[in-house]
Amino acid sequence: MLKAATRALESLGAEVRFAADAENCVRRRKPDEPCATPSGNAAALPFVIEVQGVPNLLHELAHVVLLGRVDKDHGTPYAKIPFDMTTPDGRRLLFEELACCVASASFHPGSDADAQAWFAEQVGIQDCFFGCDGDPQRLNEGIAREVAAHREELDEVIARAHARLAVALTTAGAPPEVARPPRRFDFEEGWRRLVDR
Repeated sequence: MLKAATRALESLGAEVRFAADAENCVRRRKPDEPCATPSGNAAALPFVIEVQGVPNLLHELAHVVLLGRVDKDHGTPYAKIPFDMTTPDGRRLLFEELACCVASASFHPGSDADAQAWFAEQVGIQDCFFGCDGDPQRLNEGIAREVAAHREELDEVIARAHARLAVALTTAGAPPEVARPPRRFDFEEGWRRLVDR
């Protein structure tokens, strides 16, 4: 899975780098920055994706396949933080993020408990993007309202993320048992466990 995810991103123009202290980000390659891929062809790889581990890599790949291309921070307009999840644009950003949380939990290489912990962590760090810094209850209440009002929209984005991840991994050479997630993480159950803990 690691090899296929890395190849998928390289084919789209991004070098993948792992580091324990990585910021889990997509950025443009700096001028004259060397390329660490086997080909060493930095000109063909205008972006760098820095991640801490495989779950982060899958989360970033999910963002890329939803967007349809590699772009700095997935084209997210960070200058507009905090995002308003009650607007169509804010809800789109929220649902794409939730879909990436679900899809990367589905593909998480650890146990089901590890996948749940990953999902909870990834949802929890959204507080700073949606104006709920340090207030997880307010974040969860806002998410719950938007999900209840637009559930079909969220389900469609989650399904798209799963399908596009599987295609990207298959295209990059992953065998079927790798291109299919080890579990189909259920948003409803994951959300219930998150808010009940």
